[in-house]
Amino acid sequence: MARKRHIRWDRVAAVFGPLLLLILLLCVCCKDRGASDESSLTIRTTDARTPVPLQTTADSQAVPVTNPDVREYTIVLDPGHGGNDDGATNRDKTRLEKNDNLQLSLAVRDHLLKHPHVRVLMTRETDVFVELDERCRIANSANADFFVSIHRNSATDGDGVEIWVNNSAKDNAMDKLLGGYIMEKLDEVGVSNNRGVRYGFRGSSRETVGNNYYVNRNTNMPSCLVEMGFMTSDVDNRFFDERMDQYAEAIASAIIEIGEDKNLYNASAQ
Repeated sequence: MARKRHIRWDRVAAVFGPLLLLILLLCVCCKDRGASDESSLTIRTTDARTPVPLQTTADSQAVPVTNPDVREYTIVLDPGHGGNDDGATNRDKTRLEKNDNLQLSLAVRDHLLKHPHVRVLMTRETDVFVELDERCRIANSANADFFVSIHRNSATDGDGVEIWVNNSAKDNAMDKLLGGYIMEKLDEVGVSNNRGVRYGFRGSSRETVGNNYYVNRNTNMPSCLVEMGFMTSDVDNRFFDERMDQYAEAIASAIIEIGEDKNLYNASAQ
C-alpha cells in the first residue's frame, strides 16, 4: 500500500508567504499611483503655454477668464441736426439734411459692427433734436477713440465732399489723419468733387485758431466733420442715393484702417 504523503504547511508558507506579501504591496502602490494621476488631471493644456482649469460641477458657473489685452475700439457717430432742426434742404425744399445724415450714419454703424471688438455709439438714432454739448458729452463720457460727425453741405453753387478738422491740428495730428483716411476711401468710391480736408469751418482760416465747428472744438478725442456733398447739387444728391451704402462702407473701412495702423484696434485679438 502506498505511503500517505503529508503536506508541510510550514514549507508552503515559507515559499509563498513572501510572494503574497509582495503582491499585496504592489496592489497598494498601484492604487496610490492611480489617485495621484487623477489629481494631476485638475489642469489641461490647450497649447504649450496656457494651462486651463478643468471645469467641474462645482465650478461650472465660474466666470470665464478673458484676455486683458483685448479692448473695445470705441467710435461715436454723430448724425447732424434732427428733430426741429432740419439742417439744409435741396432747392425745392423736398429733401432734408437731417434725414440723409441719419440714414448714412446708421449704415456706417452697421458696417463698423461687422468687425469684432468694435463699439459704436450714436448721438441720435431717430429723428430727435440733440444739443451740441450733449453730443460732445456722449463722446467724452465714452472715452471714444474717434468722433465722426456726418453732415451735408449747402450753397448757391458748389458740389463735392469736404471734411473739416480742428484748426489747431498739425499735419500729422490724428484729426487730420482721420479726415484724410475717410476722404481717400470716399474718393475711391467716387465723388463729384474731392474738396479735401479743411481746417476750422467754412469762412475761417488756420490763423484764427478759435474758429472751429463746435463738435471738433469740444470733443476730447480726434474728430472730424464730414460734409457728404451739397444738398443743393443734383449731382451730389444722385450720387448720395446711388452710392449711399458704398459711402457708408468707405467711411467704416477708413475708421477701421486708421485704428489698425495706429495700434488702436486689433481685430485678431482673442
